[in-house]
Amino acid sequence: MEQQPVTESRQSPQTEKSPLVKGVLCNYLPVSDLPRARAWYMQALGLKPFERNDSILIMGSGQWIFFLESKDRPNANFTTDNWEGDDFEMFSLTFETDDIVTLHSSLREHGAAVEAITDNGSCGLQFRFKDVDGNRFNVWQN
Repeated sequence: MEQQPVTESRQSPQTEKSPLVKGVLCNYLPVSDLPRARAWYMQALGLKPFERNDSILIMGSGQWIFFLESKDRPNANFTTDNWEGDDFEMFSLTFETDDIVTLHSSLREHGAAVEAITDNGSCGLQFRFKDVDGNRFNVWQN
């Protein structure tokens, strides 16, 4: 007997639906040299190795960063006119930290291109940086 795909929700229209995804398990990042990127992220960000796969490092919350050597794209950045003016080089991820000053110092010590920490009032502190492959990120502390 051939199985048919399920196409309709079995929930009642009156039932409030929860999001179907609960979070982000991992993020995939292009790198030019896997061993170099792995070592840099462990030193600069303090990420922990995943025992079963050398391409994965684990953040403090348990989420993974999965590094893949890219053949055609040097980093995950893109340009937009919808953030901070025209031709803004957008970051692909915002990291959360409880110690923005120490993280900022660690990144500078490990050769990252690091912008100044800015105070956004009640929204918290933030800064942006680029890793050894030019991947641009944002860091936030609330």
